[in-house]
Formats: sequence, C-alpha cells, structure tokens
Amino acid sequence: MTRQKKQNILVTGANGFVGHALTKKLVGNSNLFLVSRDEKFKCSGAKVFYGDLRNKKFCQKIVKNIDAVYYLAAFKKNVAVHTGWPFDAIFNNTLPLLTFLEAAKTSKIKTIIYVSSVLVEYALSQDIQIDGYVIGKYMNELILKSFEAQTKINVKIVRPPAVYGPGNDFNPEVAQVIPFFIMKTAESKDGVVLRSNGKRRLQFVYIDDFVANLIAIRNSPKNFFVIGNDETIEVKKLVSKIMRLIGKRLKIHVDLNNKDKPTKLDKFNNLIKPKTSLDAGLQKTLDYYLRYKNKMQ
Repeated sequence: MTRQKKQNILVTGANGFVGHALTKKLVGNSNLFLVSRDEKFKCSGAKVFYGDLRNKKFCQKIVKNIDAVYYLAAFKKNVAVHTGWPFDAIFNNTLPLLTFLEAAKTSKIKTIIYVSSVLVEYALSQDIQIDGYVIGKYMNELILKSFEAQTKINVKIVRPPAVYGPGNDFNPEVAQVIPFFIMKTAESKDGVVLRSNGKRRLQFVYIDDFVANLIAIRNSPKNFFVIGNDETIEVKKLVSKIMRLIGKRLKIHVDLNNKDKPTKLDKFNNLIKPKTSLDAGLQKTLDYYLRYKNKMQ
C-alpha cells in the first residue's frame, strides 16, 4: 500500500486566533507553510514566511508549490473603527487578497479556503451604519468568485459567526462579543453598557468545532459553508450569564442612541456537528481569561 503524499498547505494569518488553533491540528499531517507579519511568531514543524500580503514579490514567493490555502488574514479592529473609518477597513481587507490572488493565478494551487463572516448578510442593509469590515468581507467573496471563474482554482467560502474559546484576544480594540464582555465584566465596578436594548440574538461557534469543520471542508466537494452552533442567545442574557460565571452582580445599562444590528439568525451546514455547548464554551473561555490575566499581573 502506497503512502499518500502530504499536501503543501499555506495558512495566511497564522498568528491569529483561528490560525493558531488550525495550525496545531495541521502540524504533522501536512507540509505546513505559515504567513505572519509578526516576526516573533514561531511554529515548530512548519516553515514561517514573514511579510506583507500587499507586497507582490512576497506573494509570488509564498505560493510556490502550494496545493491548498487557508486564507485567514483580515484587517479587523472593533465596530467603532469599522464604522468610523470604513474605507480604510475595506481597503485593508481587499488589497492584500487581490495582491495574493494575482500571484496565485498562475500557481499550482488547487484549493483556496476563505474565511468570511456571517456578517456579510448585513453588507447591503440600509438600516445600519456602514461597516467597512463587513463590506470588505462581502467584496472579497465577490472577488473570489470571479477569480474561480477565470482560473478554475477551487474556491471554498466559509462564513462563521463570532468564533470564541481559549486563545481569544481580550484587547478591546479587536475583541469579539464573548471575550469583550468577559473582560468588561471582570474589570468593571459599576456596570456594563450594551448597544441599543440588548435584545439582538446572537449565534457563536467554539474554536475547536470551527477548526474541525475547516479541516473537513478542504476535502469536501461543496464550495459554500455557514459553520456555527444552532444555540441562540440575546446579548443581555449573554452578559447576565457571564456575570453569574464570574460571580459579579453588576448593573446592565442600555444605550438606545447606539444602534445595534438587527437579529439575523443563520442556518448552518456544518460538516461536523458542534460538540461544545455555549455554557461549556463560556466556562472554558473564562478559565483561559483568568489564567491569561494572572500571567499578565
């Protein structure tokens, strides 16, 4: 019986939250090549390329002899940045992808897996603020579809809701919903302020469940995936749940002048059924945060 040849897999944004978790699962099972702008980032068992995806020559170097790409790189800050500087958010999400695809156009790459977001459903809405991150993700999906039509390179688009779990970034400038409210609850003495009335319902996906699906997606004949957990929860109830887990009683304030996105629930087509409930995932994320905080002190 002949041994199956390992694929050469490239992961952009490898030093990010999802990138870290994905590379841990891929190391040893493939020839792994990682892209990072942070020269402090290291990964045993993989070759790391340090550079900027906006650089044409850098992109030409990293696509050589690659079979499959996980494109995780993204310009992501917080909502205030995405809505206050929407053009910058769009520009910094689309230009790196365009530069990368120009290099990939004549490469041996067979598959590109692009991690988008369920938020693209809001991209054309007239009822909310212009969000450059959301529009950038939507534009990148269109760019990738045109790229596939011209090159015949297989493109798989993956839309997750907010991904959470151990390894989350608790920097308020980039933190997503769950890590943001864990941090705010843990550090606040007065209370927590919610956008609008806190009634928007959200869905999430735990990091291990998301990564398991990302790996399975590479060999799937399908090309479009919405990956997540069917559990839903109102923002206000989520914050109350986090408070109970932390053991703090704080006032929850609502800011009716700060409009939130309306509720839009998604139907998921997971290849692997999520195993981690919201309650279990919150506890694991909180435990990670407390270890992280103690280490920083």
